[in-house]
Amino acid sequence: MLDFKLHTPIGVGDFLPDETEAKRSVTRKIERVFESYGYRAVESPMFEYIEVFSDEKMGSISPKEMFRFFDKDGSTLALRSDMTPPIARMAATAFEESVLPLRVCYYGNAFRDSKSYQGKKCEFAQAGIELMGIDSAQADAEAIAISIKSIIACGIKEFKVNIGQVEFFNAVLDETGFNDDDKNSVKDLIANRNYAGVEYFIEGKPMPENVKRLFLELPRLVGGMEIIEYTKTLTKSPAAQKALEDMERLYSLLVLHGVSDYVSFDMSMVNKLNYYTGIIFRGYTFGTGYSIIDGGRYNNLVKQFGRDIPAVGFVIKIDEVINVLERDGYDFNTGGAKAMVGYTQSGMASALKVAEIYRNGGIKVENSLAGFDIDKNIEYMKDKGIESLIFFKDSVNIKYIRSEKEVGIVSADITVNDLVMPDREGKK
Repeated sequence: MLDFKLHTPIGVGDFLPDETEAKRSVTRKIERVFESYGYRAVESPMFEYIEVFSDEKMGSISPKEMFRFFDKDGSTLALRSDMTPPIARMAATAFEESVLPLRVCYYGNAFRDSKSYQGKKCEFAQAGIELMGIDSAQADAEAIAISIKSIIACGIKEFKVNIGQVEFFNAVLDETGFNDDDKNSVKDLIANRNYAGVEYFIEGKPMPENVKRLFLELPRLVGGMEIIEYTKTLTKSPAAQKALEDMERLYSLLVLHGVSDYVSFDMSMVNKLNYYTGIIFRGYTFGTGYSIIDGGRYNNLVKQFGRDIPAVGFVIKIDEVINVLERDGYDFNTGGAKAMVGYTQSGMASALKVAEIYRNGGIKVENSLAGFDIDKNIEYMKDKGIESLIFFKDSVNIKYIRSEKEVGIVSADITVNDLVMPDREGKK
């Protein structure tokens, strides 16, 4: 029988020191980019009333994918399944008197019951921004540029952010003349990249020839500005034409942000979160089937909480970013202390004082707990992979010991005056 005390539930797990340090390293790099653009961090509760996440008007995560439970009054609560709706709630309540635009960022874990999908986690780390109160191409460009610069800061060099347009897609769906059921069927097929199914469905329906051609060519409508120009020839819808012009304007701004090399347009992009209203974008890198960035414009979401303001934002999937970096052999510079101080009884005071000087200079130093025997200290140093041991035989005389791959353990007798002390930045 399984001893539940010794195991974690399916879909979650422990983060050991190396994994935790990698996660913190990536998050800090993203945080610096967010802060450099003037975004300030907020935190939402780990769980909320389920209505925050499951309102049908918002078309968010299905309740079946949420971790639900009841409070003592019988109200249904849910673990945070999506980071954006709680921040929309904040914008409508806690920030209702704030000067717009509102720039906020977040770092935290979200939870979805994905146990039916083999290998997918139920708890995942995310970081993102929300830019609220402005509906413009400039705001969209800022969000996309920040997402790209954040991924670059993490150390990923080869990736693309694919940009779609909800209003374009809805306009060409209207151009088909389909009823709502047929529109939803086509949308689901395209969302699942089932283009053979799209072709079969389209061929059996009467519609304008140019629109039929557009849907049949959707898999190939991915690329640069030339794709937008070509797509213009496939639709007569004024709303679709305007959406395409908006994408052209967005691209010109991304050029000014210096990130245009990282973007492409995907005219078939569909998002299952129905609260998106304008541009949507996803970031992908090579060798992974999952996006590392999801984002877009959602002008109607905050209104569901009582305040009608537009917004755009994105989320970076921290766990996916780490997986990509580890696959590429990225060095997170994880690990414990690089040095340690050992001592006899008479050398303890000096050893602890010197160790503190090194820590203040940014160097990781362990205080030895291996006792006063130098051989036991050396053995511990080797077992932990620590590079150097400063062993105080007394308050002045020191045995300096290093572990070198080529020659093994080397040592030298020095005095306190021979130690090279670091400055506050860790430089010697």
